[in-house]
Amino acid sequence: MQNDTKAAGIAGLILLAHGSRDALWRQPIEAVLGAVRQTQPHGLAACAYLEACAPDLPTAARGLVEAGATRITVLPLFLGTGKHAREDIPKLVQEIRDTHPQVAVELEPAVGEHPRVTALLAELALAAMEPSGSSGS
Repeated sequence: MQNDTKAAGIAGLILLAHGSRDALWRQPIEAVLGAVRQTQPHGLAACAYLEACAPDLPTAARGLVEAGATRITVLPLFLGTGKHAREDIPKLVQEIRDTHPQVAVELEPAVGEHPRVTALLAELALAAMEPSGSSGS
């Protein structure tokens, strides 16, 4: 019964990125969050970072739980599945599950594994090869 409650409850989303000490680095990540919030203005969503900037994943998860989330999806904004995606992130997600057993926490694959991301990157690469060198931005 508890799993049914989790599944039917309030959804939260964490966009998880690597992190950087350079504040400008965060702008594209936060732009994605802004687009999510614009599309789902009543949804719960946050950014989190593995290194060098705040909030970290446990802090972002705690914030969503305190806001009422009963389900949290963690979406790693990584192009590849390196050590962070294979080892570090799953450990952090398990810690969140252990800390908040009343919340269903799901970990999505890194976005770079999604066929639509691959197609978009290929499109941008091909556009960059055009004589003008313009990627259409």
